[in-house]
Amino acid sequence: MDSIITIGREFGSGGHEIGLRLAEALGIPFYDKLLVSMVAEEGEFAQKYLEEMDEKVDMHIAPFLATRSNYAIYQQPMSDKVFFRQAEIIRKLAAEGSCVIVGRCADYILEKNLHLIRVFLYGDLKDRVARKEGMNLEISESDMTKHVLATDRKRSRYYRHYTGQVWGKKEYYDICLNTSVTGLEGAVEILKTMVQKRAEIKEA
Repeated sequence: MDSIITIGREFGSGGHEIGLRLAEALGIPFYDKLLVSMVAEEGEFAQKYLEEMDEKVDMHIAPFLATRSNYAIYQQPMSDKVFFRQAEIIRKLAAEGSCVIVGRCADYILEKNLHLIRVFLYGDLKDRVARKEGMNLEISESDMTKHVLATDRKRSRYYRHYTGQVWGKKEYYDICLNTSVTGLEGAVEILKTMVQKRAEIKEA
């Protein structure tokens, strides 16, 4: 039975690592930054631009332009174009079979998929800062804290903009895990068990 696992995550909670390890444990494809490259390969958007705008909303178009008749055609923010193209790719990948997809509103995009398992990962701020600080020793704890909080705000704004929902609100997910409590491996084991048990129930 197919399992489509989407992972929303606070910055520094281990979303990429957990998603990758879960996909490896289940023997299914994993998509995170690869989604950016897949959009770039189509040639309409530069890889560097896509990386800079990943999970961000383009705020350069003034709100009043939305009232003009030509807004949708000539003034649509590039981030909207990227989002809709990426959404098409996400739907295509999910239609092909089991996979793990990190971020990019995949839980909302695939909300009608019968095989969907929606995950949200969070953690204590100090632990998230420490994890990211350990990956970049040149940034101070104070600056990393600001970076972690700023990234969370960007992700929250991105999610609300494209879904109209509150990022991280438990009602929108099937399971929420505090990785400060579970650890990375613990989170992988919990999610792996959940996927397997869900498959058993569906097949019963």
